[in-house]
Amino acid sequence: MASDVAYHRVQPQNELKGSLLFKYRLAKALTMVSLFAIVIMALSSIFYPNFAYTDNTTGDNQGVNQHQNADNQQQQEQSQTQRCHLPAIIKMPTSPDGTYTPPTPHHSLVEAVGFASNQEYQDYCKLYDTELGAFSDEWPYNQNSECGNWQERYTQLHKTDMAYLEQYKDGIFPKDMDIENRPKFVSYLCKEVPKDSNRGCGGLADRMGGMISTFFYALLTDRAYLLNWAPMNPLPLEAIWERPHVDWSHDPEEMEALFTDDANPLLGYQKVDTLNKKLKDLTKIIFPDGGNSDLKELWNGTYVEIRSNRGYIIRTFNIHQKYKKLLNQMGLTKENAFRCITNFLFRPTIGSRRFLNAYKKLFEMESVLSIGIQVRTDDNALANPQYDVNGLEKWGHFLKCAGELASFKKQDHHKHIVFFLVTDSAHLRDEFVALNSNRELAKKYIGEDIVDISSMVITGLPIEHIEPDQIAKYIDVEVHKEVNLQRMTPGVNSAYMENWLLGETQYRVISIQGYGKMASFYSGDDKTSISMPKPSEKYPFPVCNSDASFTTFDWLSTTWSLG
Repeated sequence: MASDVAYHRVQPQNELKGSLLFKYRLAKALTMVSLFAIVIMALSSIFYPNFAYTDNTTGDNQGVNQHQNADNQQQQEQSQTQRCHLPAIIKMPTSPDGTYTPPTPHHSLVEAVGFASNQEYQDYCKLYDTELGAFSDEWPYNQNSECGNWQERYTQLHKTDMAYLEQYKDGIFPKDMDIENRPKFVSYLCKEVPKDSNRGCGGLADRMGGMISTFFYALLTDRAYLLNWAPMNPLPLEAIWERPHVDWSHDPEEMEALFTDDANPLLGYQKVDTLNKKLKDLTKIIFPDGGNSDLKELWNGTYVEIRSNRGYIIRTFNIHQKYKKLLNQMGLTKENAFRCITNFLFRPTIGSRRFLNAYKKLFEMESVLSIGIQVRTDDNALANPQYDVNGLEKWGHFLKCAGELASFKKQDHHKHIVFFLVTDSAHLRDEFVALNSNRELAKKYIGEDIVDISSMVITGLPIEHIEPDQIAKYIDVEVHKEVNLQRMTPGVNSAYMENWLLGETQYRVISIQGYGKMASFYSGDDKTSISMPKPSEKYPFPVCNSDASFTTFDWLSTTWSLG
C-alpha cells in the first residue's frame, strides 16, 4: 500500500558532489549568460536599431544557427533599407508646371521633426521623395464627407450655367428657357486701388472674407460663382491657386458688356459694393428682414458683380434659422463652413502644396502639441524693414501667453511642443527662432516646465505686404519696390500659406486684427484661439491658462472684416 512506502529526503543543493555539482553550476552559468545577452540585445535594439547581431554558437546546432544568422542578416538589411532618414535640408525643386516654387523650408522644421517618435518620424519621412527631392504634394478634400454633400450638386449647377454662358457669348439665347429659372451668376471683383481714395479691397484677410462670403451667397442662391483680382492688384488669382472643382476665372469687362442689356430677359447687370461696411450697415444690407430675409430676393440681376471686403458666414448661422437648417443638411456648420468652402474653391499650386504639407504633417503628429503665434506689428516694419526694431522685448507677451497655453493644454501623449510664429517683422522672427539655441533666454518666455521639450518653428518665407500701394498713402516708403508679377508672387503666396498653416495648429495666440481671425475660421475649431489686445489698448491681457480666455467665432464675426 501507499502508506507503507518510505519517503526519501531529496539531497539539498549544497550536498551535490563531483561531476553532478559541476554540471549544475555550468548549466546555471550558461542560463545567466543567455539571459544577460537577451537583455543586452533588447536594450541595443532600442538605442541602436541598425546594429546587426551574429550568433557564434558552435556544436551540433551550428548549421541551424548559421541558417538563422543568414535570415537575421537579411531581415536587418531589409530593415535598414526600409528605414528612412530626412536630409538636413528639405529641398524644394522647381515646380514642373512653371508655377511658384517656394524657398527651402526653414531648418527649424527638420529640427522639430527630429523630436518625433520613431514611428511618426518614419511616417513623416516616407512622404519625402528623396529621388525627386520634394515633399508630398497630395491635397485630399472631403474624403470622409467632413465637408458635407453639396459639392457634386453645386459643381454640376456651375458647369451647366457656364455652358449657357458660352452660348450667350456666341449670341445664342434659348427661346424656350424659363425666365425664373434662368442661369444666374455672381462674381467677386477686386479692382486696382484708386490713386486718390482708400477704397481698395484690403489685405488678405479682408479679401478672403469677401471672396468666401460671396461664394456662400452663390451656394444659397444657386448662382455660378466667378472671381477676379485685377492683374496688378497685386497679381492674378490664377498665379496663386488652382481651381480644383469649379472654374471661377472670368473677364469682368467682358461680363459687364455682355449682361448690360435690359431688353433681353435672360440678361441684366447689377453692381453691389459693400467695401468697408460696418457691422450694423452690412447686417441691414444682407439681412434686411432679419431672420426672415430671402437671399434670392436680395439682388435680382442675372449677373451680380460684388466688390466686398466683408464676411457674413458665421452671422448667417446665428441670425437665420432657416438657412442654418439648410446648411446643416448640406453638412456645413458654423465651425467648418469657412474651411470647407476655402478648400473647395482653392488648391495651392504644386510647389506650395509641397511646402505646406511639410509643416502640416508635423502639426498633425499625435505626440506633438502645436501652438501658433501670430503677431501683427505695424506696416512700418513692412514698408521700411531697415528700421524694423520689433523684437521679443516688445512682443514677448505673445510667447509667454503661448507658453502658459501649452502648459495648460499639454496631455500625456504630447511628447513635444512646437511653437509656430507668423509675423510681419523679420527682426522679431529672427529673435524668436534663435531661442532654439538659447534655452536660458527661452525659459524667460515659455517657462522652465516645458522649455526642454519645445521647438520654435518658422517658415522663413519672404515677408511682403499684399497691397503695397495702400501703405504708400500713409507711410513714407524710402525704398520703393516695383509692383509686378515676378516680385509680388512670393509675398502674396507667403501671406496665404502662413495663414493656412496658422489655421493648422491646434491652438493659436493671435493679434486682434483680421489676419489671425481668418486662420481661426480656417482651423474649423471654435474656442481654440486667444486674441491679444494691441499694446496701446487699455485692455488687460488674457489669462492664457484658462478655457475662459478663448475667443469665440461669434465674437470674431463682429470685428474687423467681420465674418
